[in-house]
Amino acid sequence: MAEQDETYDYDRLLYRCPISQPITSEKPKMTKKVYSLIRKAVTNDKKKGVTKGIKDVTKAIRKGRVGKKGLVVIGADVSPFDVVSHLPVMLEEAGIPYVWVPSRQDLGTATNCKRATTVVLLKSQDEIEASFDKVVSAIAEIQQE
Repeated sequence: MAEQDETYDYDRLLYRCPISQPITSEKPKMTKKVYSLIRKAVTNDKKKGVTKGIKDVTKAIRKGRVGKKGLVVIGADVSPFDVVSHLPVMLEEAGIPYVWVPSRQDLGTATNCKRATTVVLLKSQDEIEASFDKVVSAIAEIQQE
């Protein structure tokens, strides 16, 4: 199967829910790094280290399957935003880093899915450990600002 030439428009204006902080659209390179990390996790482990969807991610966080080595990526153009409003509180209580990206459609594309994806949970894997740690430290830096 041939590689698809995917281009993302990181600066397009989309609806953003008012609770979407920290968001990566202020740093387009950060958005690109997050999407490439998701793509690496999906291709390396055949989606075993990736959980998609609000229901599955909430269940994994609530049951403690993530531990401290996880990362949650949330699409900021979700409507109505009430469906994801519980996630930031749960993630902060569990100590799991999270970040908002501008587009659900691009998030779905990064997970090799044709549909838009609202939430993606990445679990740390040995193959992507270095890039995973870089993204987590960049997210911590954004949260400090």
